[in-house]
Amino acid sequence: MPGSKFILPKICENCGTQFNAKTVYSKFCSKKCSEAATRKKKAQEKQEEQRQQLAEQIPTDRPYISIAEAVVLFGISRDTIYRQIRKGNIPAVNLGERLTRISRVHIEAMFPKVEIAKVIQPTITKQEINFDPTNCYTIGEISQKYGVSLSTVDKTIRKCSIPKKQMGKFVYVPKVEIDRLFANK
Repeated sequence: MPGSKFILPKICENCGTQFNAKTVYSKFCSKKCSEAATRKKKAQEKQEEQRQQLAEQIPTDRPYISIAEAVVLFGISRDTIYRQIRKGNIPAVNLGERLTRISRVHIEAMFPKVEIAKVIQPTITKQEINFDPTNCYTIGEISQKYGVSLSTVDKTIRKCSIPKKQMGKFVYVPKVEIDRLFANK
């Protein structure tokens, strides 16, 4: 990436210190911070994968589950569960030391199950793109059709690497990609 002529003061996403970025896209002050952030991200992905495996092992037909199972299934802390039990919001049965069971129906009503958001990758290659206005939406049309703010549309297009082209004062984006992207929302 090309360097900038300007001094770009930024805050390192890993250590929180201020640094002068060499590019607009710089997130970390050094290679050490970048590697540390990568390690943290991989560790979080591994923990999430383990959580998903544990969640799959828990039977769905039991009316009462343990506190640990509720933590895995719903992604809430043990303290929150115990607080809700003390308040009487979640019915619980104490069968002995470390054998507290809570009503699955009540906790499902209070907390939805945790789902992993998956990033949608674009399917159109640059060669196939036809920026004919009849096959494209403008940013304003997308905003109106899906009821999303203009800034959200722009951020989503950039995040998902959807190709766009400015012709005159309008920015055109392929209808196929936008419909596929926002159909899931």
